[in-house]
Amino acid sequence: MKTINQTPRTSPLRSTMVKRSGAVLLAAFCMMGMSSCNDEDEDPIVDTVSQQDRDFAVSASQFINAQVSIGQMAVDKGEDDSVLEYATMIVEDNAESQSELEGIADSKEIEISADISAEMQAKYEELAMLEGEDFDKAYVQFQLDALEDSKSMFENEVDNGQNFTVKGYADKVLGMVKAHRTEALLVKAEIGLEDL
Repeated sequence: MKTINQTPRTSPLRSTMVKRSGAVLLAAFCMMGMSSCNDEDEDPIVDTVSQQDRDFAVSASQFINAQVSIGQMAVDKGEDDSVLEYATMIVEDNAESQSELEGIADSKEIEISADISAEMQAKYEELAMLEGEDFDKAYVQFQLDALEDSKSMFENEVDNGQNFTVKGYADKVLGMVKAHRTEALLVKAEIGLEDL
């Protein structure tokens, strides 16, 4: 059996249509690329660190340190299983955020705090005096209040910060704060704390 190698012939009309289609597609991609470069909604990438970014880093570190410290106390002192599970999640998630913030602070030469604020220290001492169900109730209420109050700090950095890395971190932690508050509401309902 003999085979003949022949290249299929393309009609001149089809060849012209393929070339035109390719040119139209190329033009469309170029236009999309040019318009995405001029998108006014996108923030420019800024690597400088403003005073706003620095102030936020200190406040955020104090908040996260408090979440870890008070969360660890809840792991040790909590009575209800749902409170213990919630507190464990709080400690783990915030320890991860703490490490991430430390990495950002090192790379951007930003100072952060190793402590918690005086207000949080007072709350820590108040919670430390409670036991059992009283502790569980007070801890859940503390979380609901602290998480609600902290949202504005993260939103302010997302809206007014300059450094794209710090702003990205603030946006990520804001999402975590909202999720933790939703979980706190579920814990409140689960342990039947209608008086909260």
